[in-house]
Amino acid sequence: MTSALWVIIPAAGVGQRMQADCPKQYLSLAGQTILDRTIDIFISHPMIAGVLVGVGEADEYWPDSKWYQHKSVHSFVGGKERSDTVQAGLKYLLNLTGLKQQEVLVHDAARPLLTHAALDRIIDHASDQGALLAMPSKDTVKRQVSGSQVVETTLDRNTIWLAQTPQKFPLQTLLDALDKAQSAGVVITDECSAMEFSGWHPDLVVGESSNIKITLPEDLLIAEALFSYLCHSNTECKT
Repeated sequence: MTSALWVIIPAAGVGQRMQADCPKQYLSLAGQTILDRTIDIFISHPMIAGVLVGVGEADEYWPDSKWYQHKSVHSFVGGKERSDTVQAGLKYLLNLTGLKQQEVLVHDAARPLLTHAALDRIIDHASDQGALLAMPSKDTVKRQVSGSQVVETTLDRNTIWLAQTPQKFPLQTLLDALDKAQSAGVVITDECSAMEFSGWHPDLVVGESSNIKITLPEDLLIAEALFSYLCHSNTECKT
């Protein structure tokens, strides 16, 4: 039987590309902040033991979250980069539980449309190499000539997957991989890339096209439309 998992949500970034007056995770999505809706996904799932939220040191918005004093939600100070925040969260969780090889989920704060069906798939997926939600590419993918916006070649889209979150790995193993990549000066954009650097080949678990990451202003408009659609098709939707 699968044990309940902890989830780390790195939310220390400022989201400069959103061009908003506050960090993007605190923008409103259907009446609640993006971050609050993201946390709700996990708090409302029976196989989640708790949530760790990594916030900025000078974050003035987090105390207003509806989850700020929830018994299953813990906050910690994150770092400059996403990987720094995840490292800090893993260390916090290790001190909290002492379970080095328990599996842990890491999820983007700005992916508030993850469904329980997709979350079930990543939780239930058993693999000794870890796993991540991802989508097969539907588009033709081009690789540019280095340093210019000129096409070098077309990649085989049948071998291209677009990474999503959550991503699932053993706690201590992921922490070691992040430490190793940081020491080597390797740029880490998600947890899977750290594990790849350590020689792992994580499983790709099919995600959902609605599990978008809100990055640009137009993404918020798309998320609003998707949220409305998901609510109309899901009687358990919380507005």
